Amino acid sequence: QSARSHSAEVKIPHMRVSDGAAIQEIYSFGRKLGQGSFGVVIEVKHKGTGKKWAIKKVNRKKAGSSAMKLLEREVNILKRVNHEHIIHLEEVYETPKRMYLVMELCEDGELKKILHSKGHFTENETRHIIRSLASAIAYLHKKDIVHRDLKLENILVKSSDIDEANEMKLNIKVTDFGLAVQKAGGSVFQSICGTPMYMAPEVISAHDYSQQCDVWSIGVIMYMLLCGEPPFIASLEEKLFELIRKGDLCFKNAVWETVSETAKQVLRLLLRVDPAHRITANELLDNQWIT
Repeated sequence: QSARSHSAEVKIPHMRVSDGAAIQEIYSFGRKLGQGSFGVVIEVKHKGTGKKWAIKKVNRKKAGSSAMKLLEREVNILKRVNHEHIIHLEEVYETPKRMYLVMELCEDGELKKILHSKGHFTENETRHIIRSLASAIAYLHKKDIVHRDLKLENILVKSSDIDEANEMKLNIKVTDFGLAVQKAGGSVFQSICGTPMYMAPEVISAHDYSQQCDVWSIGVIMYMLLCGEPPFIASLEEKLFELIRKGDLCFKNAVWETVSETAKQVLRLLLRVDPAHRITANELLDNQWIT
């Protein structure tokens, strides 16, 4: 199966209903999966099919207009993407008070939690995750969509298997497209967004930046998967930004002795300070370490 496989767009049903009771006729609500500042994610079961989903339920008033804009942006992007490693949006319901997003359920939660409990992943485990992630990001970039907030918390795990070598094979899904933007090809933008630890140097410097900022974030994620800690650490944001702009990678931790030189070279390509010399998501898919 090709890393670049993706299928055509599907029409996502978007319905207005009078109140939440109408939705409870279709889905039975189960456990709470997560809580945000103005919404909640709940596991639900479709009464007709018995299939489980996750519903993101957002209170319009609590969210306010700017957060609702982000949510609408996310919905618009999710309606236009269809990829095995991007979270699937099944349908949207709107009531006067709330918005409900019915999404694919990822039983195993955030990649961040799994990393935390494991300490770090092996090189093979990491390769499997990064291949899936690169495939999703290359697909988005081909559609001129830039995620802008890639981080461990925004990668969910649908399921996990243990292979014959006793290594984990995770089926991951990229989520949280609230900060994502679609731009005409090659265009650049200047707003600062994202999470500091994962932020590319050109984003920090508020220089023009493009989809290459996602590639930097893939590098930060790969580094963290391999050793359990971020490549750049500082207690003050200013100091952190300084380290990121320098981009000096350290492989001193004993863990790195078990990591191949090829993998370290991939990290150097992903975490190139100059975005013009940074590898693209597509090039990453063709890199010998991935293939």
